[in-house]
Amino acid sequence: MREGVGLAVLGGLDVPVSARLSPVLADALAGLDAARLDVAYVRSAAFRANVVQANRAAEIAESDGKLMLIARALARCALLHPSPTPDRFQALRIVENLSAREMDALGEVFDLLDPIEPFADALPVRGSVPLGWSRLEFEGALAGLAGLGLLTREDRPDGLGTPERVWMLTPLARGVATLCGLWGGA
Repeated sequence: MREGVGLAVLGGLDVPVSARLSPVLADALAGLDAARLDVAYVRSAAFRANVVQANRAAEIAESDGKLMLIARALARCALLHPSPTPDRFQALRIVENLSAREMDALGEVFDLLDPIEPFADALPVRGSVPLGWSRLEFEGALAGLAGLGLLTREDRPDGLGTPERVWMLTPLARGVATLCGLWGGA
């Protein structure tokens, strides 16, 4: 075994992970329901590709928060998911490309939307800005999320029937949010 590589045990298999990812992945795995483990997927080449992708992302993660997000997404890739099943590889690719600011903004978006069904809700483009953010910072991060395919801008009628520009979560955002634990069951 190469130096700097650890092993995480998942579904009876040793999964090679980087030394940086290993401790946070162990924490993420500890919180999972073993009865929901997708054993066939964990034993597949597709899962091994997810591990390689997560290791690469972990090595360049710019914050501990991003590292925890990567670990949580990889751990949740190993679970069985109800329909619509997230595209695990695509979602991990998006997580890998999220900046720390975009990651924080995505969490803020879920805090601002309807907690029961955030995908039916919308954020006004010129709406409120979360505490600690300037309007330009938040709008820039939302534009970055749109560039990654997680948000789209649409015209919707407001309460008076007047068209209003809003941010809407995309179907891809559902998969990313599910794997990252921002939305859906654990």
